[in-house]
Amino acid sequence: MKPMYAAVMILLFSCNQNPRTEKKLEIIENEQDKQATHLETITNNGETTLSFDEVISHTKTKALPYIDTTNFDHFIDEGDIKSVNAQALSIERIYPDFYTEGSKYQAMDSYKVELSPNFHTVVVTFKKGDHEMESTLVNYDLEGNIIDHQLIAYDEIAEGMSRMESRISENKITLNRILWTEKKEIQQEEYSIQSDGSIEATDSKILSETLSEYPLILSVLNALGLHPLEVKTDLIASKNLNQYPDGEIVVIPEIVDGGEHYFELNSHIVIVDYQTGDITHSFFESAKTNHWVSDAIALQEIKIDTAPYDLSEGKRAFGIRIRYHGMSSANPYENETLSLFVKSGHELQKILSNYSVMDYGGEWDTDCQGEFTRTEKTLLLSEERTNGWFDILVKSKITETKNEEDENRDCLAKETISTETTVLKFNGKEYKTNKT
Repeated sequence: MKPMYAAVMILLFSCNQNPRTEKKLEIIENEQDKQATHLETITNNGETTLSFDEVISHTKTKALPYIDTTNFDHFIDEGDIKSVNAQALSIERIYPDFYTEGSKYQAMDSYKVELSPNFHTVVVTFKKGDHEMESTLVNYDLEGNIIDHQLIAYDEIAEGMSRMESRISENKITLNRILWTEKKEIQQEEYSIQSDGSIEATDSKILSETLSEYPLILSVLNALGLHPLEVKTDLIASKNLNQYPDGEIVVIPEIVDGGEHYFELNSHIVIVDYQTGDITHSFFESAKTNHWVSDAIALQEIKIDTAPYDLSEGKRAFGIRIRYHGMSSANPYENETLSLFVKSGHELQKILSNYSVMDYGGEWDTDCQGEFTRTEKTLLLSEERTNGWFDILVKSKITETKNEEDENRDCLAKETISTETTVLKFNGKEYKTNKT
């Protein structure tokens, strides 16, 4: 990292590490939640004598995906503290000393999320003494018995150096453990919510070790107004190209929707000035048009293409490549697309959109017999121009493979290779395949 930028980032984090600055998140509440304060029958613990089903029906609902950023700033006024029926929710099974004399636990709020029709999910926030607060997600069976639980958020104001925040989605919890020391460290953990309501840890990583330009990426997220839990951190890409000696290209995939083996991503592509940390050029495209969707065909990788695409005088493009992989063994599939971008004022202009540069697929019996086709494309600049920009020659190598068993039941592969050339021409806005 360049020295001047490092100095800027040290000042940035020393001044902006206040964990109290949170993105405002929309809360969807049931009208029934307002009724809970009007119930009159009180237990010895000061709680209304409601059944588990009644508590569930009166608990507000939050839509998925939801980011829980529980902290003391959410409970400044007395009206911020809501009634929680800890007895009906069997909270003492999670916190055995909840009702003991002198206990410093105080239930502050609760909400539910709808993960499955086969179990209920409630998140309860507790204050632990004067300096700690945490939220726990609890899965209950339909009779109100606890299946499993997981701590998903934490805040402390004694030293103000640690936090926990989570993103709850249809079948997963993504948890960020945040520690402010010399820099903001984030350990990201993932938990899978099983169909029976049990919760299993599936992954853990330290973002400063997995993201090559970690402080820069945090700065970009802050500038874009994105919470770290709103992006697919494992797909973030960054790279410095020769044509931008003082800048870094950063690709941020923002999560729009997701489920089991499924997600949709908005794309944020920016150039960041190393000297100031400012975004100098940017491009945004929604998941509705960028095709950044992962399902049965999984989006596996986003990478930045470093090839020199000198398309006209003063117009050198860079590429973004997206790689997909099919999940079927009997019908293997791979695909890689290329999009090209150039600077245009303070924006980035997309001049080639999701052009397939590698495609592989086929069908076989998973033993031997089958047929496969692989097409690999190489882009070369032509000497011819259209609308002032060089045409792009596309050289395609097509490999067709046929597997068959011989009389000895040995599997033999026969390959046939062919080539073809097409031309991409600039129509004034973007490159398109030449119709002629």
